[in-house]
Amino acid sequence: MTDFEPEPIADAIEEFIPEPPPQVVIGVRFREASRMYHYSAEPHTLFPGDYVVVETARGEEMARVVTVPDDADEPPRRAARGVKPILRQATREDRDRAVEGRERGEQIVEQMRRIAMRDNLALYPIAVQLNLAGDEGSGHFHAEEHVDFRDVVAEIEQEHDLKLHMQHAGPRDRAKLVDGYDICGLRLCCASWMTSFPKVGVRTAKDQGLSLNPDSISGVCGRLLCCLTFEHEVYREMRGTLPRMGKRVSTPAGMGKVIKQNILQQYVTISLDDHSQRVDVPVAEIGLAVRTEDAPNQALVEAEEQREREQRSALRRAAAPANPPQEQQREPAEEQQREPAEEQRRESESPEPRRRRRRRRAVNTDSPPHSAAEQPRSEAPGGPTPPPRRRRARNPRRGPSQPSE
Repeated sequence: MTDFEPEPIADAIEEFIPEPPPQVVIGVRFREASRMYHYSAEPHTLFPGDYVVVETARGEEMARVVTVPDDADEPPRRAARGVKPILRQATREDRDRAVEGRERGEQIVEQMRRIAMRDNLALYPIAVQLNLAGDEGSGHFHAEEHVDFRDVVAEIEQEHDLKLHMQHAGPRDRAKLVDGYDICGLRLCCASWMTSFPKVGVRTAKDQGLSLNPDSISGVCGRLLCCLTFEHEVYREMRGTLPRMGKRVSTPAGMGKVIKQNILQQYVTISLDDHSQRVDVPVAEIGLAVRTEDAPNQALVEAEEQREREQRSALRRAAAPANPPQEQQREPAEEQQREPAEEQRRESESPEPRRRRRRRRAVNTDSPPHSAAEQPRSEAPGGPTPPPRRRRARNPRRGPSQPSE
């Protein structure tokens, strides 16, 4: 007996079975500029631009490879267990079936539009996408309000022998599916390369100094142009170097107020304080001191002031009432003579202030003083002297004095 023990048969078999190659993540798209989905495949088997067949909720569909791992930049990322694998690379038959399904989908859309018009439904079918087998697909429609489209779907499914899943599409999604050209003359960005819609607001158009007319800043979808966001950050950065609207600044032509901005050319329009002339000043000259030799043409300034004076005098003549012929022929000397007479008349008519005069009592200095009881009633040389009035003291505690008996 020897100490040698044979290895188990299962362990020996595992040594000869090669390990499966690692799976890497591959990114694919079903339509141009659509959402990207991830599948798994063996490394170095697929390249960007290849067409593959993958499994979806609607069955087998053909997609295009857009991203593959690059070993030169970083090691390939292993695919997780839940990622579905790519079934196969698309063949000529798969491509032909995909083209036939696209043409069949266009025919179904036209038929759905005729049915919607016949039934007077506020429904606009946009597109229908079928799988490679042609027995199932997804339809996209647009409607402003809730619409019952079950009769339309039932008629299409019965006639074409397929199962159709309807999905509502907004204004931007509708433009993306229909495709077309915008006012710039180029193909729609959302249909050619944009994979998601940015958030566009009116503030974006204001920062770029654009007109807020809806016809000029809206796209074919009826919403604000997506391209307003492409250069918004550049506009904000360049606008920060310009003075604000309404700010008073110093320029070589004089002090003035900013009334307009040109962000791309980097200059502002100034309304000068000295005269009504408006000048365009580059941003590099803002804040420079006013110099005499750089002042505007004096002849131009004087001509502008003379024109303003003539306009004001013409306006005053037009607003003044027409004088009668007799007053127009009156001489200046007559006017000067009439003015003093008018002043004298006003002075004579004005009432004088009344003065209060006190009547003084006449005192006779020749006669000796007498008591109040023995006051004589004789006439003085200067005339009769009135008796002095006797004033009685009134006691507030007592009533009026009673006459003595």
